[in-house]
Amino acid sequence: MPFILSAQNELLFSEYGEGNAFNKWVEIYNPTTQNISLDNYRYNFCWNGCDSLVWEFSISFDSGYVIASGETYLLTHFNADSVLLSLANQTTNLMSNGNDVIGLYNSSLNEVIDIIGVFDSVAPPNGWNIDTTTNATKNHTIYRKPDICFPNQSDWSASDGSITAAEWIVSNEDNFSSINTHSSNCLTTSNVLDKSYHNKKLVKVIDLLGKEITNQKTKNHINFYIYDNGQVNKIIKLN
Repeated sequence: MPFILSAQNELLFSEYGEGNAFNKWVEIYNPTTQNISLDNYRYNFCWNGCDSLVWEFSISFDSGYVIASGETYLLTHFNADSVLLSLANQTTNLMSNGNDVIGLYNSSLNEVIDIIGVFDSVAPPNGWNIDTTTNATKNHTIYRKPDICFPNQSDWSASDGSITAAEWIVSNEDNFSSINTHSSNCLTTSNVLDKSYHNKKLVKVIDLLGKEITNQKTKNHINFYIYDNGQVNKIIKLN
């Protein structure tokens, strides 16, 4: 039974870099018309796969920080190039080596809304492919395309070009030219005005095999939430 995950107005990863030495960064973008507080969001991370399908780290952002409509937030490695550090909003050592999955977690939804890489217990040897570029998440800089206005709902295959057109542009290693200046068409389209996902009723919850779930408190599972408006959300339940 195929599922198409619906989009919703949310923050998303707009840029990611895995470069020379400690030049590693990820940028978050607000494509909506509203200012969004980061207090309800966390940066999730796993080294070399997520053992037992549990995120190993979940890092909070700067308390009280608000990303204005059309603005970005930059997270870099704390030993990165001085150019990156001068632009960073926050630093950490938990940055991907190309094959370490990262996620943007919304605590109010209990959901990873955007992901780079595959949430799995095993990591690829080098990195994940994007369209025709092998190991695109290693030794490259990648940018979300200007027309991408919604996160991938924790489904990397929805954005890597394996099912539909890739959502990312792959560039060379250590390309700092667009950091904190994401090019987006989202605020000039009607996409950000679609608030229908707020007005919905849950019909049922099923697992990967299509079996209905009656105990929604079950943890460490991937479930599909089906709503009366036709929307289907894939949600990873964590400990």
